[in-house]
Amino acid sequence: MNCTYSEQVTDAYLSGEIENPEWRTHLSMCPECAAKLRAESDFDLVIKHAVNEERLHTRQLEAHVRRAIWNASPWKSPVVVLMRYSIAATVIFATLLIATFGYAKGRMDLSATCGDAVDDHQEEVIGKAPRKWRVEDKDVEALAQRLVGDPQVAQRVAPAGYHLVGARVCVLHGKRYMHLDYSDGTKQLSLFLRHRDNQPLTARVLGWFHNNAPAAESIEGLSVGSVQKHDVALVLVSSSPLADVQKFVEEAAHRL
Repeated sequence: MNCTYSEQVTDAYLSGEIENPEWRTHLSMCPECAAKLRAESDFDLVIKHAVNEERLHTRQLEAHVRRAIWNASPWKSPVVVLMRYSIAATVIFATLLIATFGYAKGRMDLSATCGDAVDDHQEEVIGKAPRKWRVEDKDVEALAQRLVGDPQVAQRVAPAGYHLVGARVCVLHGKRYMHLDYSDGTKQLSLFLRHRDNQPLTARVLGWFHNNAPAAESIEGLSVGSVQKHDVALVLVSSSPLADVQKFVEEAAHRL
């Protein structure tokens, strides 16, 4: 049989009207509507069971929330990102500029100092200009203590086979140096030493980019070597070949 109320069972069940006395009386007398109501109730239970059994994946949710927060962070906005890259580029450019300027200034200062050392050697050692040299050990040690901070430095850095002839004060590129004259019996060489003064912060920063390794070059037909170690600057001038002067400077630096 086809009950005219069977199409209304679902709507009545969902709206709660199925509990009315009229519907209860009808359901007790109509097997077709009662069967449909049981089907609706069973389907409803299946849905509720499925929903209650579904677990929330909290870790995935947390990760999703964190990503959303990060994507909304002001640090990732185009303006901030551009500012960060601009600041980084400025710092890199400034560092390169300081390094270039520091290296160039160091090369110019060293070149001027070596040039003055060559002139001093030619005038006072080769040309035998009348100068007052200190030859007594105590006088040489006192001068070394004052200009280098080490009274025994003249003996320690003496090239192998050379002996000290005399010492005096000279000025190279505006700085006071201790000029040491050594001889091996046939030829003489000049060795200039000074301890760097306390420098301002700017000069110290630029000094980080100077090349302080032992080096040798030819200036006006003479071999000139230079090195800086432990705040002591050393310049050596000789008529010996560049390879010999390079060796003299490396050995002297090792003993500083």
